Formats: sequence, C-alpha cells, structure tokens
Amino acid sequence: MKKRLAHPTALALVIITLGFSLRLYRLDAQSFWYDEAYSAEVAEKPPSRIFAGDFGDNHPPFHSLALHYWGYIGRSDLLLRLFSTMMGTLGITVIYSLGRLVWDARVGLLAAVMTAILPYQVYYSQEARLYSSLFLATALLLITYRQTVATASRRWWLAYTCCAIWGVYVQYWIAFVLLAVHVHLALHPERRQLWKRMVLADLVVGAAFLPWLATFVSRALAVARSGFWAARPGLARLLSAPYGFTLSTLTSEKLVPAAFAVVLFLFLMTHLQAARQLARQPRDRDGLVLILSAFWCPVVLTFLLSQWRSVYLERSLIVATPALYVLLAWGAVRTRERYANLVLLLLISIFAAGGLVNWYFDPAYGKPPFRSVGEVLEAEACGETPIIHTSDGALLIMMRYAPHCEHFLLEGDPAPQLPLETYQALGGGVTTKEELPGETFWLVVALDNSIEFQRGMVDWIDERYRLAEEHDVEGVYLRRYDGTKPHELSN
Repeated sequence: MKKRLAHPTALALVIITLGFSLRLYRLDAQSFWYDEAYSAEVAEKPPSRIFAGDFGDNHPPFHSLALHYWGYIGRSDLLLRLFSTMMGTLGITVIYSLGRLVWDARVGLLAAVMTAILPYQVYYSQEARLYSSLFLATALLLITYRQTVATASRRWWLAYTCCAIWGVYVQYWIAFVLLAVHVHLALHPERRQLWKRMVLADLVVGAAFLPWLATFVSRALAVARSGFWAARPGLARLLSAPYGFTLSTLTSEKLVPAAFAVVLFLFLMTHLQAARQLARQPRDRDGLVLILSAFWCPVVLTFLLSQWRSVYLERSLIVATPALYVLLAWGAVRTRERYANLVLLLLISIFAAGGLVNWYFDPAYGKPPFRSVGEVLEAEACGETPIIHTSDGALLIMMRYAPHCEHFLLEGDPAPQLPLETYQALGGGVTTKEELPGETFWLVVALDNSIEFQRGMVDWIDERYRLAEEHDVEGVYLRRYDGTKPHELSN
C-alpha cells in the first residue's frame, strides 16, 4: 500500500505562490505588442459597442469586456497585464484540482508545478490577452464535467453549463474541448442517462451564444477570405506541438535540439504507457480516455481545419494544455517507468528555467521596444506634427505610447491585420501617400510585416520629401521629413 502524500494542500500553496511570483516578476518590463495594444484600445470603448463587435475582433467579447471593467483599477501596462496574471495563477490552482480529481494529489501537484514554471504558461500570464483565461476556463470545464459524470448532481451539471457558456465567450476553440467530453461520454454506454442533461446543456449553451452568433459568422467569413494566416501546418508542426506547449520559443538556440528531443521523447513515452494501460488494465482507464480526448480533439481538429484555412496557432491551442500537463504528470506518478518520466521532467524544468531567464532579461527573446519609441515621439514629435505609420502594428501601439500625437496609417498594405475602418473606429487616421497631411511629418517604420510594402513606401517618400532627422530605436525607425524636394516643387 502506497504511503499517502503528507500535506498536499500546503505543497499546492507553495507551488501557487511560486507560479504567481514568476508571473508577477518584471510584469511591465517589456512594451505591449500589437495584440496587447489592440486589447487595451478596445477595452476603453463602451461595453455595448464591444459586445456588438464594432472593432473587428476575431475572438468573442469576454476578454475585452473583462478588461474594460478591470480598467477601472487602472490602465497601465502592469495593471492590464495583471488580469492575465491573476487568471494564470488561478489556472495553477484549478489544474491541481483537476489532477487530484481525475487521479490523485501527486498527479495534481506535478501538473501544477508544470503549469507554474513552464515558459509557455508564464508568457501568456504576462500578456494582456485572453489566453490565460482560456486555460482557466478549459480546466474548469473538465473539472465540472468530471464531477457531473461522477455524481450525477444537478449542481455540477449547472456548473458545467456555466463553464461552457463562459468558455465559448472567451474563445471559440473551447468548442473542441466540449466535443472531447462528448466523445468521452459516448464511449461509456452505461452512462446513457446523462445524455439528456448533456443535450440540455448544449441547448442552453447554444441559446446563450445566439446574441453573438451573427458577429461570429461575419468574422469567420472575413477570416476565411483573409490572407493574413500562415501556411498550412505539416506533420512536423504537429510533432512540435508538445515542445511549443511547454518550452515555447524561449529556449536558447543551441539548446533547442536537445530540449525538443527531451519533450518529444517524454510525450511519446507517456502515450505508449497510456496505450498499455488502456489495453491491459482497467485502472486509470476512464481518466486516460477523458484526458487523451481533451488533448487530441483540439489539436487534431485544428490541424485538419488548417488544411482548408490555416488557423493553427499555438496560443489558441492552449485549450489542449490542461490535459497535456495532467497526462505528463500521470506518467511520472502512476506508471512502472515513472522514475524515467521524472528525470525527463526534471530536464524539461532546467530548460524551462533557462527559457524564463531569456524571457526576463534577453532582448532577443522579448517584444520590440515600442514604449521607448513612444517616449521619443512624445518628446520630439507631438504637437502639430502628424505621425505617419507604414505598419498597422505600430499604429495601435503608438496610439497607446504617444497618445498626444496625431497618428495616421498609410493605405495600401496588402495584408492588413484589421480593416482600415477598425483603426478609424479606434481613434486613428488613414491617409494615402498622395494625400499626406502636410509637408512636415514623422514617419514610423516597424518592419514587422508586409516588409516589401513598407520599404516601397519609404522609397516613395524619400524621393519626394526632405529627410531632416532619423532615429533607430532598436530596429524601429523614426524619420522626420521637412518640406518637399525642390525638383518635386517644380513639377
């Protein structure tokens, strides 16, 4: 008989404190990037317009509405990111509960440790976006479903329904997790009596989603027509998913092959252990079916969908990570080879520590220094001099960091991230190269996307206007033009 773990709750509190500390550390050290600036700008708008989808968001409105009301505390970078930090910390708590509920406290504690320290999780808990909320919603959905099945309680059924409604308003990809729990239920014919409640829950969730349905359809059609998305993922991308969901892209370049191999080997070995357990022993079978379904349904279905329109993004697939961490923890606690699994997890934790050091301190792994760019513009450019942007990514960020300037986006980008009308609705201006607002202006060039277009715009402006001043702020170029060139005046 195995000895019970002493004081698991106290150990869980230590892990949660560690995770919160890692998420709080240097929380506002880096600038916002495009998506964060977009979230911050939308969150300042009236809730009625946010829910109406007036700002072209590809996601449901929960996060923007939550940030809107959270913003009454303050709208600094630190405070807006603190919402994600709190959601991420709650996620550690819930993943401990999930592992303990499906198996035991040891599994819960190890899954909580992974959630607390892995760079993938720390990164999204330090970003003013929706992904830490999505992780939390997914883990809660799995807990409430598990309890609904185990107890047949109406209270747990109601909790499951509420979590499902919340989840679909956080991000659409949680629908794949809902499918996973239906698959799990379908594989247990003895639980047919629960189908009535599940169908009723589905109807309630569908009814609750109806107010957003028209916006969802319009945005889905816009995404389908968009050229913004990346190329179709291949099998190599699928095999890299475990690495992306744990160490992200923050491992030092020389260590990537070793880190990738360790993560993939542990992932494959755990699946072989799970297959053996499913084939030979009833112990753990029910929990394994649920956890494997909750991981593979989102990953595989997103992969298949992306063969039509590529929507395969590691950040959206955070819905698969609660199941992944619980599965890896199971393999390190409840299998014959658990000590080998633990050694591999220890190696992964070492790579994770190095990745966090890179994230905190190495600018090469951080976000562009847009806050510094904004300081330069506020000091030298704001007033009557307009700011022209060749990139829509830089436009939104500079509207935040140089709010006293007048900002315009140049038309013509072949792959804009949002329609031009959205930037106007958020407070920016739009202009063409032929109708620049005056002969004196600043040009901001951030070569983050549509690089050839941006360089072409710079060349066109250089041919016609006098360059009076130029700054290179760590790869973001600020150019002040003062008057047209004489030969252009004579034409």
